[in-house]
Formats: sequence, structure tokens, C-alpha cells
Amino acid sequence: MSKQEKIYDYSDDTSLAIETKELTYKFAGTSKIGLENISLQIPWGSTNLIIGPNGAGKSTLLRILAGKTLIRKGKLKIGGFDPFEFSMTRNEQHNSDINNYITYLGTEWAANSVVKRDIPVNLLISSIGGESYSERRDLLLDILDIDPEWSMMRISDGERRRVQIAMGLVKPWRLLLLDEVTIDLDVIVRSRLLNFLRKECVERRCCVVYATHIFDGLGKDWCDRIIHLDAGIKVDDVDMKNVKFVNDTEGKVQVDESSVKIPLAQSLHPLALHWLYHDLEERGTRAEEKIRMQKRHNDWNNSRDGKYFDADEHKLAAYFKATRSYEGK
Repeated sequence: MSKQEKIYDYSDDTSLAIETKELTYKFAGTSKIGLENISLQIPWGSTNLIIGPNGAGKSTLLRILAGKTLIRKGKLKIGGFDPFEFSMTRNEQHNSDINNYITYLGTEWAANSVVKRDIPVNLLISSIGGESYSERRDLLLDILDIDPEWSMMRISDGERRRVQIAMGLVKPWRLLLLDEVTIDLDVIVRSRLLNFLRKECVERRCCVVYATHIFDGLGKDWCDRIIHLDAGIKVDDVDMKNVKFVNDTEGKVQVDESSVKIPLAQSLHPLALHWLYHDLEERGTRAEEKIRMQKRHNDWNNSRDGKYFDADEHKLAAYFKATRSYEGK
């Protein structure tokens, strides 16, 4: 590992990743409350899921944690440091540089017209420091199944989203805030990404806070904590140690003060993973796929050359004249 790729050990940091006390946010110019009296204590090394309907305050909370939205009421500390406190000793405080290690990824990026131009993916990733973290870059390209020779103009929204995530994760982070960013990913890429994030949290003692409406594959193997928001209020805050998956033919969820019991779900998620992993094995590497697709393209052209009208445009035009009726003729 090069000097540029050195990833620091934070095992001695005794601070909390996130600490809020009665955090409240009201939207400017309105009487609408986005968040009300939200108190959290989230440790480093944890993966956290935020659940709630549209308008529950999930995005507002993540934007505040990312420093994109200011608060006027309540307290917030990231790694024990208050990003909204301004004092003469600010830069001397523990984790005062924490903002440099916070990564926020939302859905708006992929809709930006700038990233839909004819820009090669490898150039785009290099522009944000990909060369300095070449090992992480290559690992992320593999996990997210990205071809570095893709043009941003000629790929799908899901592929463009993969590039966004790779760009956001290539620099080592401590706090990762994900706001519905996996919505465009296929099942297998999403599964591989979540496994990578879990490993990062365990090995580097980082923290992920993930808001999503897609829960397939999210269980005890990934999540440490579930935070339930509704109408800007924290309704539930559940440690996954207190969650049990039980056989229940009636399919009823049981919630009490000390535990949650969830019936085992009949899900197609394992089947989708099985099929898609098989598809990936059959496809091979991106380089092998390019060779195969080029052959298919050539075979398609060759199958028509010399067979259909001897590839003669005049014969083709004559054929359509003879087989199509034209108005007025």
C-alpha cells in the first residue's frame, strides 16, 4: 500500500460517531417542522438503517449530519466534535477535521446534466483522486461492476449511479451517509456494495447511516440498528440484538419495549441473487464481455450481408416499395 493509500487506524477513538440531543429543524419561511427533538447516540463501527415514509425527515436528518443544513435548536456532535460551534480553540479540538471524512451520497447527482456528457469513467474517477487510492479504486470498480472505459453519456441510470458511488467511496471515509442512493442498483451490485460497507465498518471502525425503502437482504448480517422516523419524530430506535426472526404462519410483527419479533418472509431475493450471480459468472470479465459483444455484432452484420438483397440498398428500397402501400399511390 502506497503512502497516499494509507488508511488510518481509529481504534483508539472513544468518541461517538453521531450524538444529537433534542435536535430540531424547521424549514425556512414555513411553519413546517422537519425534525423535532431527535436524540441519538450512534457508535463507530456500526451500520444503521433509517426507516420512514416519504416526508418523515430521513433526508433532512442526513443533510444535517453531512453539514449541508444548519440547525438552530438542539445539539449535534460528529466524532465528539460540534461542527456548528465556532470558537478560538475550534481547530484544536478532537476530530476537528471530521468534515473531511464525511461522505454524503444522495439521488440528485445522477440527474445532473454535467455527468451525462461524453466523459470516460476512468477520467472522471481520476479527477477526484482515484490515482491516489488506486487499490480502493480497483476494488470498487470490481464490486460495482464498472467498466472504466464507459462513457457517462452512453450508460444507463443504474450504471451512472454505480459511478457516483465509486467516486464517493474511493477516498477513505469515516462517516458515510446514504440517502436512497442504491435505488437504481441491480440486486447483485447492491448486495456486494452492502457487504463491502459492512466490512469497512468492522475493519476500519467507520459508521454508515443508510436511508432506504428497499429492505431485501437487510438483516442481522448487515444492520446493527434500526431508527424509525415519522413526521420528523423518532418513533423507534431498535438494536438488532433485540430483533428475532420467527416462524409465524399468521405473519404478524410483535413489538414490545424490550424486543421485536419479525415473521420469516417469503422473499424472492435469494433466488434473484442466485440467478444474477450465475449470469455474472457466465458473462466473465468486462474485457471478455467486450470481445463477445463485438462478435455478436459482427455475426449480426454478417448474417445479413449477402443474404438479404445482397446488401444492396436499391433492392432493399424496391422491396419496401413492393410490400408497402403508400397513400396517394
